Formats: sequence, structure tokens, C-alpha cells
Amino acid sequence: MRSIGFAAVALCLALSSCANIQTAYDAVTTSTVPAKSVYVAVNAFNVVETAATGYITYCTPNPTPVGCNDEVIQNQIIPTMDKGVTAKKTLVTFLKQHPGALGDKGVYDSLVTATSTLQTLLAANDKRS
Repeated sequence: MRSIGFAAVALCLALSSCANIQTAYDAVTTSTVPAKSVYVAVNAFNVVETAATGYITYCTPNPTPVGCNDEVIQNQIIPTMDKGVTAKKTLVTFLKQHPGALGDKGVYDSLVTATSTLQTLLAANDKRS
């Protein structure tokens, strides 16, 4: 236990001061983004969500068409869409209730990540041609 305390003190000294750590933590946890950026991210997600929904619709009939991967749909695409929809709803609701305010960076990042992940999954798995 004593060595942990020494490690913490050494870390604080190495980083100049513990106040800098708190400042960095506060910056990360309270970061915000402009409403325009949020709406651009929401629109980008809407496009990718539409493409993913089209892929799921195409791959749903039995027998499954060639090029469809139900495991990817169930374990990756749908959970990613759910996270993106949740982030989108949270951001849009916040911005409607607080017009012109800055949106939460963490939720924004979650939406951007969901969009990027869906794009990657569709590019790797959508074999419709």
C-alpha cells in the first residue's frame, strides 16, 4: 500500500502537479461541441443508419441471400445501431431543450464512433451488387 502512495506522489511530481491532472480530467469530462457539429453528426449517422437498415432488410428473408452474414448483423450491426440511435436521441433532445447550447462531447463522440463503425461494417460485409 505504501508503494502505491509513493507511485502517486512520483506521478504527480512527474506531471508537474496534481492540479494539472484535475484540470485535464475536467477538460475531458466537460467538453462540449457546437450545435452545428452535432447536427452534421446526426445527419451523417442517419445516412449510415439507412444503409444499415437496407442491408438488414435485404438479408432478412429465408433463405438468406448470398453475401449476408447474420452473425455480423446480430452481434455487431444492430448493437452499434442501437448505441448510435441512443446517442442521436440524447443529443437531439438536449439541443431541442437548449437551443443554441453546446452539446455533450462524450455523447457526440459516441455518435461519431457508431457512424464510423457502421460504415466499416457495411463496407466489409455488404456484398450486394
